[in-house]
Amino acid sequence: MDWVANLLVALVSLVALVTDAKWRRIPNWLTFPAIGAGILLNAIDGWEGLVRSIVGFAFALALMLPFFALDLLKAGDVKLVVAWGTIKGIGQPALQTFALWAFLYGALFGGLMSLLVLAQKRAVSETWKRVWALFGLILGAHKQLPEISGSSPTKIPMPYGVALSLGSFFAIAMEWWFGKVCPFLAG
Repeated sequence: MDWVANLLVALVSLVALVTDAKWRRIPNWLTFPAIGAGILLNAIDGWEGLVRSIVGFAFALALMLPFFALDLLKAGDVKLVVAWGTIKGIGQPALQTFALWAFLYGALFGGLMSLLVLAQKRAVSETWKRVWALFGLILGAHKQLPEISGSSPTKIPMPYGVALSLGSFFAIAMEWWFGKVCPFLAG
Protein backbone atom coordinates (compact mmCIF):
# COMPACT_ATOMS: atom_id res chain seq x y z
CA MET A 1 0.00 0.00 0.00
CA ASP A 2 2.97 2.30 0.62
CA TRP A 3 3.86 2.41 -3.07
CA VAL A 4 0.32 3.60 -3.89
CA ALA A 5 0.61 6.42 -1.34
CA ASN A 6 4.04 7.37 -2.73
CA LEU A 7 2.70 7.34 -6.27
CA LEU A 8 -0.25 9.53 -5.27
CA VAL A 9 2.04 11.98 -3.45
CA ALA A 10 4.37 12.09 -6.46
CA LEU A 11 1.51 12.73 -8.90
CA VAL A 12 -0.05 15.44 -6.73
CA SER A 13 3.38 17.04 -6.24
CA LEU A 14 4.15 16.95 -9.95
CA VAL A 15 0.88 18.68 -10.85
CA ALA A 16 1.41 21.23 -8.05
CA LEU A 17 4.94 21.91 -9.32
CA VAL A 18 3.68 22.56 -12.85
CA THR A 19 0.66 24.68 -11.87
CA ASP A 20 2.60 26.76 -9.36
CA ALA A 21 5.49 27.32 -11.76
CA LYS A 22 3.18 28.26 -14.61
CA TRP A 23 0.28 30.11 -12.90
CA ARG A 24 1.57 30.71 -9.35
CA ARG A 25 -1.35 28.65 -7.99
CA ILE A 26 -1.89 25.25 -6.44
CA PRO A 27 -5.55 24.69 -7.29
CA ASN A 28 -8.29 23.33 -5.04
CA TRP A 29 -9.23 20.84 -7.74
CA LEU A 30 -5.89 19.18 -6.99
CA THR A 31 -5.59 19.41 -3.20
CA PHE A 32 -9.13 18.64 -2.04
CA PRO A 33 -9.49 15.42 -4.06
CA ALA A 34 -5.98 14.43 -2.91
CA ILE A 35 -7.08 14.84 0.71
CA GLY A 36 -10.18 12.73 0.02
CA ALA A 37 -8.12 10.10 -1.79
CA GLY A 38 -5.70 9.98 1.14
CA ILE A 39 -8.52 9.31 3.58
CA LEU A 40 -9.98 6.60 1.35
CA LEU A 41 -6.60 5.01 0.68
CA ASN A 42 -5.82 4.76 4.38
CA ALA A 43 -9.36 3.65 5.27
CA ILE A 44 -8.67 0.47 3.28
CA ASP A 45 -6.54 -0.57 6.29
CA GLY A 46 -9.59 -0.19 8.55
CA TRP A 47 -10.00 2.10 11.53
CA GLU A 48 -6.28 2.17 12.22
CA GLY A 49 -5.56 3.48 8.72
CA LEU A 50 -8.39 6.00 8.93
CA VAL A 51 -7.10 7.32 12.26
CA ARG A 52 -3.52 7.46 10.87
CA SER A 53 -4.79 9.55 7.96
CA ILE A 54 -6.88 11.93 10.07
CA VAL A 55 -4.06 12.43 12.57
CA GLY A 56 -1.68 13.04 9.64
CA PHE A 57 -4.14 15.65 8.35
CA ALA A 58 -4.31 17.36 11.77
CA PHE A 59 -0.53 17.19 12.25
CA ALA A 60 0.17 18.76 8.85
CA LEU A 61 -2.50 21.44 9.37
CA ALA A 62 -1.09 22.33 12.81
CA LEU A 63 2.40 22.49 11.29
CA MET A 64 1.38 24.76 8.42
CA LEU A 65 -1.16 27.15 9.97
CA PRO A 66 1.42 29.38 11.72
CA PHE A 67 3.22 29.94 8.41
CA PHE A 68 -0.09 30.83 6.76
CA ALA A 69 -1.13 33.10 9.65
CA LEU A 70 2.17 34.98 9.34
CA ASP A 71 1.61 35.26 5.56
CA LEU A 72 4.78 33.28 4.88
CA LEU A 73 2.94 30.65 2.83
CA LYS A 74 -0.18 30.81 0.70
CA ALA A 75 -3.25 28.63 1.14
CA GLY A 76 -2.35 26.35 -1.76
CA ASP A 77 1.01 25.54 -0.16
CA VAL A 78 -0.73 24.71 3.11
CA LYS A 79 -3.31 22.48 1.40
CA LEU A 80 -0.57 20.68 -0.52
CA VAL A 81 1.29 19.74 2.68
CA VAL A 82 -2.01 18.81 4.37
CA ALA A 83 -2.78 16.53 1.41
CA TRP A 84 0.57 14.79 1.92
CA GLY A 85 -0.20 14.43 5.63
CA THR A 86 -3.54 12.84 4.81
CA ILE A 87 -2.15 10.52 2.13
CA LYS A 88 0.89 9.33 4.09
CA GLY A 89 -0.63 9.66 7.58
CA ILE A 90 1.17 10.27 10.84
CA GLY A 91 4.61 8.72 11.13
CA GLN A 92 5.72 6.20 13.73
CA PRO A 93 7.18 7.96 15.69
CA ALA A 94 5.56 11.31 14.90
CA LEU A 95 8.96 12.85 14.12
CA GLN A 96 9.11 10.51 11.11
CA THR A 97 5.95 12.02 9.60
CA PHE A 98 6.28 12.42 5.85
CA ALA A 99 4.55 15.82 5.67
CA LEU A 100 6.96 17.29 8.23
CA TRP A 101 10.09 16.18 6.42
CA ALA A 102 8.78 16.88 2.94
CA PHE A 103 8.07 20.42 4.16
CA LEU A 104 11.53 20.77 5.75
CA TYR A 105 13.28 19.39 2.67
CA GLY A 106 11.12 21.75 0.59
CA ALA A 107 12.27 24.65 2.78
CA LEU A 108 15.87 23.74 1.95
CA PHE A 109 15.06 23.67 -1.76
CA GLY A 110 13.22 26.99 -1.34
CA GLY A 111 16.31 28.51 0.26
CA LEU A 112 18.46 27.31 -2.63
CA MET A 113 15.95 28.67 -5.15
CA SER A 114 15.93 32.02 -3.34
CA LEU A 115 19.72 32.22 -3.42
CA LEU A 116 19.69 31.48 -7.15
CA VAL A 117 17.10 34.21 -7.77
CA LEU A 118 19.06 36.69 -5.65
CA ALA A 119 22.29 35.83 -7.45
CA GLN A 120 20.59 36.19 -10.83
CA LYS A 121 19.18 39.60 -9.81
CA ARG A 122 22.51 40.59 -8.24
CA ALA A 123 20.85 41.25 -4.89
CA VAL A 124 22.87 38.98 -2.59
CA SER A 125 24.71 41.85 -0.86
CA GLU A 126 21.46 43.80 -0.27
CA THR A 127 19.94 40.69 1.26
CA TRP A 128 22.91 40.02 3.54
CA LYS A 129 22.75 43.62 4.77
CA ARG A 130 19.10 43.06 5.70
CA VAL A 131 19.92 39.74 7.41
CA TRP A 132 22.60 41.38 9.54
CA ALA A 133 20.27 44.29 10.28
CA LEU A 134 17.65 41.77 11.42
CA PHE A 135 20.18 40.17 13.78
CA GLY A 136 21.01 43.66 15.05
CA LEU A 137 17.33 44.34 15.61
CA ILE A 138 16.94 41.07 17.54
CA LEU A 139 20.00 41.85 19.67
CA GLY A 140 18.88 45.44 20.27
CA ALA A 141 21.66 47.11 18.28
CA HIS A 142 19.20 48.52 15.69
CA LYS A 143 15.80 50.09 16.18
CA GLN A 144 14.32 49.16 12.77
CA LEU A 145 15.06 47.33 9.56
CA PRO A 146 16.10 49.33 6.50
CA GLU A 147 13.30 49.95 4.01
CA ILE A 148 13.07 47.77 0.91
CA SER A 149 12.60 49.63 -2.33
CA GLY A 150 9.54 48.72 -4.38
CA SER A 151 11.67 47.31 -7.19
CA SER A 152 13.91 45.27 -4.89
CA PRO A 153 14.58 41.68 -6.00
CA THR A 154 13.92 40.64 -2.39
CA LYS A 155 10.24 41.40 -3.05
CA ILE A 156 9.93 39.00 -5.99
CA PRO A 157 7.30 36.34 -5.21
CA MET A 158 8.54 32.78 -5.57
CA PRO A 159 6.39 29.79 -6.51
CA TYR A 160 6.98 27.94 -3.24
CA GLY A 161 4.94 24.95 -4.42
CA VAL A 162 7.88 24.14 -6.69
CA ALA A 163 10.24 23.93 -3.71
CA LEU A 164 7.70 21.98 -1.65
CA SER A 165 7.18 19.51 -4.49
CA LEU A 166 10.92 18.99 -4.82
CA GLY A 167 10.98 18.38 -1.06
CA SER A 168 8.30 15.70 -1.39
CA PHE A 169 10.26 13.96 -4.16
CA PHE A 170 13.35 14.03 -1.94
CA ALA A 171 11.35 12.65 1.02
CA ILE A 172 10.05 9.79 -1.15
CA ALA A 173 13.63 9.07 -2.24
CA MET A 174 14.80 9.05 1.40
CA GLU A 175 12.07 6.55 2.29
CA TRP A 176 13.00 4.40 -0.67
CA TRP A 177 16.75 4.47 0.03
CA PHE A 178 16.76 4.34 3.83
CA GLY A 179 13.35 2.95 4.79
CA LYS A 180 12.34 6.13 6.61
CA VAL A 181 11.79 9.72 5.68
CA CYS A 182 14.59 11.02 7.92
CA PRO A 183 17.34 8.48 8.43
CA PHE A 184 19.20 10.82 10.79
CA LEU A 185 16.62 10.33 13.57
CA ALA A 186 16.25 7.18 15.61
CA GLY A 187 12.91 5.43 15.43
